[in-house]
Amino acid sequence: MDARWKMGSGLGLVVLLAVSVSAGAWPVEGVQVAVLLDATELNNMGIVLQSKGDLDGAIVQYREAIKLNPDLVEAHHNLGVALSAKGDYDGAIEQYRIVLRMKPDSADDHGDLGNALMAKGETDAAIASYRRALKLKPEHASVHYNLAIALREKGDLDGAITEYREAIRLEPDNVNAHNNLGIALQVKQDLEGAILQYQEALRLDPKHISANYNLGLALQTKGDLPGAIVQYRIVIGLQPDHVRAHNNLGNALQTSGDLDGAIQAYRTVLALQADHVKARYNLGTALQAKGDLDGAIKEYREVLKADPNHIKASYNLGIALQAKGDLDGATEQFRTLVALKGDYPDAHYALGEVLRKKGSKTEAAAAYRRYLSLEQDTPETHERRTNAQTRLKELES
Repeated sequence: MDARWKMGSGLGLVVLLAVSVSAGAWPVEGVQVAVLLDATELNNMGIVLQSKGDLDGAIVQYREAIKLNPDLVEAHHNLGVALSAKGDYDGAIEQYRIVLRMKPDSADDHGDLGNALMAKGETDAAIASYRRALKLKPEHASVHYNLAIALREKGDLDGAITEYREAIRLEPDNVNAHNNLGIALQVKQDLEGAILQYQEALRLDPKHISANYNLGLALQTKGDLPGAIVQYRIVIGLQPDHVRAHNNLGNALQTSGDLDGAIQAYRTVLALQADHVKARYNLGTALQAKGDLDGAIKEYREVLKADPNHIKASYNLGIALQAKGDLDGATEQFRTLVALKGDYPDAHYALGEVLRKKGSKTEAAAAYRRYLSLEQDTPETHERRTNAQTRLKELES
């Protein structure tokens, strides 16, 4: 969800102006001047080609310029930019390092080197490059922003938050910085702070899909389901195939009690992505809550085909089979679950219940005992533990 770093945090493409000289003005140095002009023209031709989207052509021109004048810093820089745009990060890194050997105080090239390193996955090296850039140019907003992304990737949330705030101080209209700061604050469980950042991003760009979606998540986490539903619907209006928005809309609607709306949302997810296990499981729970046991059983079985270790789907399938009166099917399902996760108290209790109904007293008693050994006595579990103790005494009497 993070908006990625800003490629080209530096000067961008550097244009050199060709200078006219009168014939014979410097007879001894004339050849050298001609070579420099040719390299300059090739560099500028590369810029023109790159501006038209012809990266391969631009790269050829920059390389030719460098052949004629290996010390032409601008051509090395521009070649680095073009190679980065092509995804050749090793080549770009080489060019930026050549520039920095000639111009070690170029904050922009330190920043661009950081971008290429980051794109290649060398996060620590990228962070070092960004810090060198900021030491030279502390007010470099895009480098603060890119450093924040790198720190976030390393798990340094506090550092990332500091850098996002600095980027915003320097560039208050940076929508992605507001959105990404919101994400970092939400991970830190500062929901109010996150919501404010998402809202500011949306003030700047009401159609920012990520900020709309993230605001929905934050509102849903906060318990503001109507607000979350509004945001997810905005996202879907902007991007109808946004799978996560449809799924989370379903979750919010189901929690709100709108089972029909939730079922429709989950079915939309599955129409977009048939192998979306979470949406299929969620559809099963909505159908089960609505009383459509056959539909729920079908969905849970599909979930378990895709993920045989899905604990909740396995448990809910057993409950649905039991509710349908299929005690043998429920018994088999709960036994499978107990074998899969032997320390799951709910499974042992459910197995005890279905075995008791089947008249398998010895096995039911064993299941209740195992449940009681696993489930701690808390206000939430006290009633069920009491039921298990009562039934165990009845079975043992």
